[in-house]
This record gives sequence, C-alpha cells and structure tokens, in this order.
Amino acid sequence: MIELHLPLPPSKNALRKRTKTGIARSQRYEDWLFDAGFMALAQRRGQGEIPGRYKLSIDAVRPDDKRRDLGNLLEATEDLLTSVRIIQDDSLSEMISMRWVTQGEGITVRIEKAGVK
Repeated sequence: MIELHLPLPPSKNALRKRTKTGIARSQRYEDWLFDAGFMALAQRRGQGEIPGRYKLSIDAVRPDDKRRDLGNLLEATEDLLTSVRIIQDDSLSEMISMRWVTQGEGITVRIEKAGVK
C-alpha cells in the first residue's frame, strides 16, 4: 500500500479553461499537479507502481463551510497518480472510497493493489 499526504486538489470544475483554440488546463490545476507531484514522489520512497487493478481511498479535509461536492476531487487525484506513475491508468480502479474528515490538511490518499475475488 502507498499512502500520500497531498494538498487539496482543485475541484473538477476548476481543472480546465476555455482558450481561443479550445480547452486547456487551468493555471491553478497545472500548479497543483506540479506541487503535489513533487510531494507524491518524495513520499513514495522507492515504492514502485501499483500494477493493474487498484483500490483507492481518499480522506479530504473540507477547506471551508461552503457546499462542496466530494466527488469533484477524484479526477485531479487520479490524474496525478497516473502522471507520477503510481497507477497505470485510472480505468483500472476496482474500488474508490472518499470521505470528508475533520482533522489534518489537504487529502490523504491510500492506494493498494486490488485482490482478485
């Protein structure tokens, strides 16, 4: 199992922006991917990729009292895990568990190989 402590990702609604030529990643998303990517690589400590199917658990600290959709944090998190080669592809998820927690900062992500049953 790999456990990572990362900053809260931008909401799915803030990942992309319209440009004159189409759609591009927002600067906020690019900045988060860069910062969280370094943090993820530093925390891996030589642990390899989770091959094949995986289980994902995310504990997120709600940043304020606004109404927030917990599921909107998933896309950025899985994109990051793919980009730093912790998982091969987000289509390989077997189980996803997400919840709001009241202590800590950002998100805690746990990834483990899915068993075949």
